[in-house]
Amino acid sequence: MTTSPVTDNYFENAGFCGLRDCLEKIRSNAAKIDDPQTAPVEEFEWLAASGVMQVTLPGEALDFEKPDTASLLHLFKLVGQANLSVGRIYEGHVNALYLVHLYADEAQKKEWYRAVREDAAIFGVWNTQNQHGLTYLGVEGGLVLEGAKTFCSGVAIITHALVTGNIDLPERKGWQMMILDMAKISDDRIDRNSWKTLGMRASGSFTTDFSGYKVQQRELLGMPGDYLRQPHFNGGAIRFAAVQLGGAAAIAGNTLDYLASLGRTDDPIQKIRLAAILTQIVTGELWLKQAGRHFDEWVSLPGRSSELIAFANMTRTVIEEIGISVMNESNRCVGARGLMASSPLERLHRDLTFYLRQPAPDATRIAVADYFINNLNQTND
Repeated sequence: MTTSPVTDNYFENAGFCGLRDCLEKIRSNAAKIDDPQTAPVEEFEWLAASGVMQVTLPGEALDFEKPDTASLLHLFKLVGQANLSVGRIYEGHVNALYLVHLYADEAQKKEWYRAVREDAAIFGVWNTQNQHGLTYLGVEGGLVLEGAKTFCSGVAIITHALVTGNIDLPERKGWQMMILDMAKISDDRIDRNSWKTLGMRASGSFTTDFSGYKVQQRELLGMPGDYLRQPHFNGGAIRFAAVQLGGAAAIAGNTLDYLASLGRTDDPIQKIRLAAILTQIVTGELWLKQAGRHFDEWVSLPGRSSELIAFANMTRTVIEEIGISVMNESNRCVGARGLMASSPLERLHRDLTFYLRQPAPDATRIAVADYFINNLNQTND
């Protein structure tokens, strides 16, 4: 087994003949960009050349209008397997385009889709903020932004940022999305010292101050509250879970390669550990496949919304546990020597450990339990 991500015939038959080489280059370059100040510029040029930056646009292989979410999740896994930081930024790009698909008017879709196709635009979604969050201020002649966002993944290369903030106007009140032009944000607004992390360094998720940005009406996306609309908001957790599984798969492959290089794959104890690792990866793949199918079947059915959210929450928590289990077994397989900085496993463990720390893990598990408890009560009634 090699550590190179392996694409399946689906993507090659769909016209992404260069995807295999693209992912291999991303994987090979991962150690070189393990630095917050080194943006993955080439990586996204390679992805654009392979065609996957526009894969969900109208008429493309994974057009949102002809849903095949299981295949999209598999693609996220492959990119995450090559580099988790790149996978994180790529997932944000697709997430932004999905929100455009859901809530943009026709003129907005035309402009933003054209930017992806013709200008190699990279989109991102930045919702997280601290106490000095983003708000829209009404001023003479229009709106301006005030405040900042944290965890702005890929800010050094994102061209179109979907940000959220509170708006309080007679005609608009609530949590409002907009897509702003990052070319108008000066570099001194980006705090490049704000991303000092254990892992995911290459994502360059710096805090960014948008104060003073003059909002154009055509940049407002949807209506207040749309960003948090269910089941799309919680149901979307399956996307980052797919990227995370890619990181776990990369650890699995590198662990096997390391043992093979030492001639240890015949050791029965190591075989037991490898069996546990590879079973977990296959389990995660099965969860993703079913999560994709459920998303396609249920997302447009109001009566299945709570069920979709519950399954997405379960998928997220299962893959978190898979990632932790795979890292633990890998540690036992390779020992201290296999986790030295000269080994890709050292970076992979750091990246996956950090990326698995998604918001509200305990609340997510409570929500799963509540769904089944409430469903049981309704059944008994």
